[in-house]
Amino acid sequence: MKILTLLAAWTRMIRLPILFLCCFGAVVGALNAAVYLNVEVSLFQIFMLIIAPAFLSVGTMIHNDVTDLKSDKVNRPYKPIPAGIIKEKTAYYMGLFLIFASLLASLFINIYETGELNLNCTILTGLLVAVSIYYNYSGKYHGILGHMSVAFAVGAIPYWGSIAIFPNELFLMLPIAVALFFLEVGREIMVCVGDYHGDVKAGFKTTPVRHGRKRSMHIALLFYLAFIPLYPLPAFDWTGLGVPKVFGSLYLIGGGLLAITLVLTWLLSYVELLKGDEKNIWKAFERYERTGTRVMIIVFQIFILLEVFY
Repeated sequence: MKILTLLAAWTRMIRLPILFLCCFGAVVGALNAAVYLNVEVSLFQIFMLIIAPAFLSVGTMIHNDVTDLKSDKVNRPYKPIPAGIIKEKTAYYMGLFLIFASLLASLFINIYETGELNLNCTILTGLLVAVSIYYNYSGKYHGILGHMSVAFAVGAIPYWGSIAIFPNELFLMLPIAVALFFLEVGREIMVCVGDYHGDVKAGFKTTPVRHGRKRSMHIALLFYLAFIPLYPLPAFDWTGLGVPKVFGSLYLIGGGLLAITLVLTWLLSYVELLKGDEKNIWKAFERYERTGTRVMIIVFQIFILLEVFY
C-alpha cells in the first residue's frame, strides 16, 4: 500500500494535464511546421518531441511544488509534499535530474536525420529552464513579472516544437507564441486571484496581492482581449506584415472557441468574486480558470492538430 501511495503521489506531482499540454503542443507545432515546409518528420523525432518537453515539464513542476510549499500548506495541504508523502529534498533532486535530462534530449533530437546537434533548441530549452527557475524561486514574489515568466514558457511550446525539428526556421511559430503569451498572462493572473489567501500567507507578491483581486481581474481581462486580434495572424495576416500562413480555417475556429471561453470563464469568476463568499470564490476559480480554460486550450490544440490532415 505504501508503494501505491507513493506512486499515486508522484503521478499527482507530474500534473498529467500540463504534461499532455506540453508534449502535445510541441508535437503539434512541429507537425504543422513540417506540413507548411513540406518535410516529413521521423518517428524518432516525434519520440524526442515527446520525451524532451516531458522531462522539462515534470522537472519544473516538481520544483514548483517544492517552492510552493508555504502556499500549498494553506491552499492545498493534501498535495504530496505538504502532506509529507514525498520528502522536499527528494523532490528537489528529482526535479534537477529531469531538467538536466530535458537539456540533453533537446540537443540530440535531429541526430539521426542530420547528424548534427540542435544547438538552437537546446538554447531555447536552457532559456525555458532559466525562466522556470526564476519563477519558482523569485518571480512568484514579484507580481506581473512572475506571471509573464510562466506565460513565456507556455507560449513557447509550439515554437519549441517547430525549432526542435527546423532549428533555422525561427519565425515560423513566433506569431502563435506571442498570442499564447498574452492569453497565459491573463490566465496566470486569474489563477492567482483564486489562490489569493494562500499567497498572502506565503508572502507571494502576485498581481492580486499587490493590487487587489478586482483590479487584477480587470488587468487579466485586458490580456485575454489582446489574445483575440493576435491569434488569427498565423492564418489571416490582417496586419499585412507578411506573417507566414501556417494555419487555416480549423485553427481559426478553435481559436475563436478558446477566446469565447476565456471571456465567459472570466465573467463567471468575476460574478462569484462580487458575491463575496470566499469558499465559493475559491471553487469557482478552480472550476473555471484552472480546469475550464485548461480543457479549452487542449481543445484548441486538437483543432491545430487537425490542420495537419486538413
